[in-house]
Amino acid sequence: MRKLKPLLPANAAPTSAPDLAALPVRVDRRQGAELVTRYFFPVSNRSLEVWPLTWRHANGRALVETRELLEVAQRKLDGATPIRGGRRSAAEAITAQQAA
Repeated sequence: MRKLKPLLPANAAPTSAPDLAALPVRVDRRQGAELVTRYFFPVSNRSLEVWPLTWRHANGRALVETRELLEVAQRKLDGATPIRGGRRSAAEAITAQQAA
């Protein structure tokens, strides 16, 4: 398997929103996973196989439009349930049980 050159330089700082003009129009699963991991959350290239994306097979590669990939990633991030972590004190735990 050949190594692909990275889409983004290793020292590039992540931004709040990816610049679509600086990215390729279409990417394969491995490059797509790299982009989603860079801008949104960690994901593997195998995970992208089950995402609701439109894949085009060209020259033995499955390609997706970068814009569509990033839109789906943003929707997944927006739909993720926020969970607060940390330990609760005994008084907070009792209050939470009484409220339920």
